[in-house]
Amino acid sequence: MNKINITRKKFLKLSAAAISIPFFIIWQKIIGRIEKIDSSNNRIILPKDIPNGITFFNAVIISKDNSELKVYSSKCTHLGCRINKIEDGVIVCPCHGSRFDEKGNVLKGPASRSLQKLHYIVDSNTKQIVVTDV
Repeated sequence: MNKINITRKKFLKLSAAAISIPFFIIWQKIIGRIEKIDSSNNRIILPKDIPNGITFFNAVIISKDNSELKVYSSKCTHLGCRINKIEDGVIVCPCHGSRFDEKGNVLKGPASRSLQKLHYIVDSNTKQIVVTDV
């Protein structure tokens, strides 16, 4: 009878690979689904009742002051991090600390460009706001 000679170190490496491969495959499928949803649907429908101030919604930042509405991409112009934070009325990138005012202008770097302004339309039937160039 032949005996398989395997070291403990090699056994642990093989076990780790065998366990991580299914998780990696599942993760890739999840990421793929998210990208398909975003790329096949190049628009975002915002709710009708957006409050005044700064609101984060999916891939956009909404700045509303009574009837004036501005929509910006939530990607920081420095390295593209998703912005989802506001401090004392200032939009803050969580990655490197860039700061933007409610009009998307840079207050503090490392970002050197304003946030990308996005176009939107108001659906005449539903009165919902549709961002078309996401």
